[in-house]
Amino acid sequence: MNQNKLVYIGSGVSVAIVFFIGGLLIGRFAIPRPSNTIVTCNISAVNKRTEEERKIIWNDLKQRFLSLVNAQEIEKNLQNFTRNTHLAGTDDDRTEAESISTKWREYGLDVTIHPYDVLLSYPHPIQPNIVSILDQNNNAIFQSNGSEPIFNEDDQSLPFKNIVRPFLAYSPNGIVQSRKLFYINYCTIEDFQFMETVIDKNELNGSIVICRFGKIFRGNKINNAEKYGIIGVILYSDPINFAPNLIRPGSTYPNSIYMPDMGHQRGTALVLSGDPLTKHYPSKDYMYRAPIENNPWLPKIVAQQIGYREAKEILIRMTGIPVVSNWTGGLDQVKYVYGGLLLDDLSLKISSYNTLQIRRVHNVIGTITGHIEPDRYVLIGAHFDAWNFGAIDDGSGVAVNHELVRVFTSLVKSNWKPRRSLMFCAWAAEEYGIVGSIEFVEEFAKILGSRVVSYINMDAIVAGIDFMLMEMSPLLYDFAIDISKQVCMMFILTREQVLLPIKGKSSIQCYKSLTSFSTMGLSAISDFAGFNQIAGSSNIAMGYLNKNDVKGIGTYPLYHTQYENFRLVKTFVDPQFQAHQAIGRAIGLSALTLTDIDLLPFNPARYHQALVNLLNLTKSMAPKSINFTSLQNAIDHFKIAADQFNQRIQTTLNKSK
Repeated sequence: MNQNKLVYIGSGVSVAIVFFIGGLLIGRFAIPRPSNTIVTCNISAVNKRTEEERKIIWNDLKQRFLSLVNAQEIEKNLQNFTRNTHLAGTDDDRTEAESISTKWREYGLDVTIHPYDVLLSYPHPIQPNIVSILDQNNNAIFQSNGSEPIFNEDDQSLPFKNIVRPFLAYSPNGIVQSRKLFYINYCTIEDFQFMETVIDKNELNGSIVICRFGKIFRGNKINNAEKYGIIGVILYSDPINFAPNLIRPGSTYPNSIYMPDMGHQRGTALVLSGDPLTKHYPSKDYMYRAPIENNPWLPKIVAQQIGYREAKEILIRMTGIPVVSNWTGGLDQVKYVYGGLLLDDLSLKISSYNTLQIRRVHNVIGTITGHIEPDRYVLIGAHFDAWNFGAIDDGSGVAVNHELVRVFTSLVKSNWKPRRSLMFCAWAAEEYGIVGSIEFVEEFAKILGSRVVSYINMDAIVAGIDFMLMEMSPLLYDFAIDISKQVCMMFILTREQVLLPIKGKSSIQCYKSLTSFSTMGLSAISDFAGFNQIAGSSNIAMGYLNKNDVKGIGTYPLYHTQYENFRLVKTFVDPQFQAHQAIGRAIGLSALTLTDIDLLPFNPARYHQALVNLLNLTKSMAPKSINFTSLQNAIDHFKIAADQFNQRIQTTLNKSK
């Protein structure tokens, strides 16, 4: 009985298989089909129409995007941002992170918040850091104020009481005193080396030095001084750099963009990027932390900034021979000398009351998920912390970031779907040493390293309106220049500082031509540092500046002062917010293109040019005994590979036409 059942089942299965195969054969060969020629022609016609339609659709999308970026919306964003202070790790900072996340969720982004517990630095809440001149009996005959005055023209409703007192973050607390005071220009390595030709370098040991802001990072100034056994550093903003028209009445803030005599540039003295306690690793609760005591990344000597009115009181009491002409500043009735013992047996004292504290900061990330390559990311970012109201650094970036979120989400609501994922980033604690973005990249290094297409940075993107400075990774040089040609703007400049103004025009004009190449790519002074150095992505940064700022100190005069408020921008920097709008369009169009384009516009041949220029620079600085043949051969082989790659790409594109 059981054997018969098996026979019946086996027979049934065999018959079913035969009928199934027979049906496939009949369907394949018995049913008439259109000829191959007709199909080929139809497909060709459809492809041609589709390509033309795609160009029309793409151009229409770009024009819609450009028309949506609104100067008034950016102005409103900046005005809202500058109503509060934004010191990292404070209640205001946490409130701003929550506000950003709420705003972006309302627009429709998928928002996540990433907290990190990092080491930050703060001055004493009551006792200001001060610099004093003492007589022979240790009585103070002069003492710095440790604060900035509020002007009648400033908005008196602003919370000035919440602005952090002038201090240099991470510089240690302590009191140092010396009768020896030296003026070291900008405190660059070259300045110290030149000083060795003027005096015995051992005289610097145990002394205090005074130098002006500019040329190099303030933390490097302190680090350079530490190597010479110096016990304290005083920094000030000399009017020759920060108030060039000082002899004219009303030539400084609140009547212009220039530094008043009691203005103080705040800033970090940390020479490391990221949390100094968790180098190379994210500052999460499960992570090992290096001890604060004897931490190699923290400054070891006391340092404090003062206003140039206060610096004058110190400089006029110095002794020594006059400095060379290029060391001379712009203070009236001051004879700039190299220094030595102070006049009349006076001594100088620096009193610092800074503290180190582990505080929680929050990055905010908002995402529009791609529909074809969702695991490839284009990122736009700006930091939202500031030493003050942050109207320029980085209120300009925050205001444009919010506007781009509004514009891109409105495109999504009109059925636009990006090919790749677009991520908007609001970074925490950038001012302390690029902390928030570095911790984020360290936490997700493996994912970001394999998936990031590009990161576009916005940091103090409108500090003037004279021209736009573009910095980019070599792979994106041609792309960035092409984007700039599609957006109306007043000026454009590359790292080599080839200025192309369109004279006689007060409104935004269209950029026309540019021949220079950005040889050095991006630096490591903002939130693109982690993406450059850890994730290894190709990135872009751009910003509007004034010509005098680039030629002189490399930043705007009221940098990190409490006068960096909405009034400054509205009255003096960009009254109509046209520069904000133009750079928002350029950054947004870059992101839109990189997010949606099929073939990424990377040009490896530009890396060869960058490598050649870097090699030539290295040769000019290196001893003649060094042999660069192997490196030169490697660069030559890279050029061959890059040219072959570009040729294959072009061949493929030609076949697809």
